[in-house]
Amino acid sequence: MQLNPEGIRNILKKVKYPGFSRDIVSFGIVKDIGVDGSKVIISLLLPKPDEKLESEIEGTVRKTLLESPGISEVDVRIGAREAKKIPTQAGGPVKAEVPGIKYFIAVASGKGGVGKSTVAVNLAIAISKLRKNVGLMDADVWGPSIPIMMGLNARPIATPEKKIIPLEKYGLKLMSIGFLISDDDTVIWRGPMVHGAIKQFIEEVEWKGTDYLVIDLPPGTGDAQLSLVQTVPLSGGVIVTTPQDVALIDVRRGVQMFRKLNVPVLGVVENMSYLICPHCSGEVDIFSRGGGKRMAEKFNVPFLGEVPIDPEIRKGGDEGFPIVLSNPESPAAKAFMEVAEKVLKTIEST
Repeated sequence: MQLNPEGIRNILKKVKYPGFSRDIVSFGIVKDIGVDGSKVIISLLLPKPDEKLESEIEGTVRKTLLESPGISEVDVRIGAREAKKIPTQAGGPVKAEVPGIKYFIAVASGKGGVGKSTVAVNLAIAISKLRKNVGLMDADVWGPSIPIMMGLNARPIATPEKKIIPLEKYGLKLMSIGFLISDDDTVIWRGPMVHGAIKQFIEEVEWKGTDYLVIDLPPGTGDAQLSLVQTVPLSGGVIVTTPQDVALIDVRRGVQMFRKLNVPVLGVVENMSYLICPHCSGEVDIFSRGGGKRMAEKFNVPFLGEVPIDPEIRKGGDEGFPIVLSNPESPAAKAFMEVAEKVLKTIEST
């Protein structure tokens, strides 16, 4: 075969980013391709420095190319993106960040249906009760929940510089694809479009003045997660689960995802942990309470707390009035506040 950069690029589409279904070409990791006779020179740029990841990708790239006809030698050159360094307040450690945002907190789950968006919304509001300048970004482009849960049905406007002005409610700055499409629209996007949307939500939204940004990720371990890490230096990730075995199995995926991407795991939240009986006030373990704590211990990550089942949580989500605000003295609201306190303590001490 005749070797040329385009042909080499097509071959590299067989190489998946470790732990993900998407290839390294579509994620923009392949920066340059050179051909010198039967020798191929590849330049790669990874989201973050990670020796283990570099070694794994280099080995796969080298093996894939050497198995192709006409290639006898492969030179792989790998670098890692260095985000802009900006000193933190009070002479603290230097921290990489997008201008105007100090801490990025991702909320993730290995599977859907565990109440991840509910946790993200109430966590953001809880943080806003403890700190100023908090934002909430909905990165779930396929199933945005933030507009309903926050009770907002409006479209953001842009500045003369074409920056999107986030909507505001309950003291939070908000951004979601749900604010940009109608309720009848269905988003059917592949990886590159997801990457573009997330990048736009970070870089082209006027987040100026936001210190803490909570990001609601889609469930699973796919394109959106990797795109986010490519775009911002995450302060850490919160993994949401329920006590059932089918959900706990996916905690492993969430932990491994963050570790592969070199993102600190802030801890595990067990949602729908137990039911408080409305008649006797006793606690009923409907879904075998305690599984989240066991999984956190198994993977040596913090356990952030248990959030009970409460009809007021569902009601607050449907009516756009989250329980941390609607019933702050409830056990569920107090649980969210405890999670927020633990998350803040961890990210502000590093």
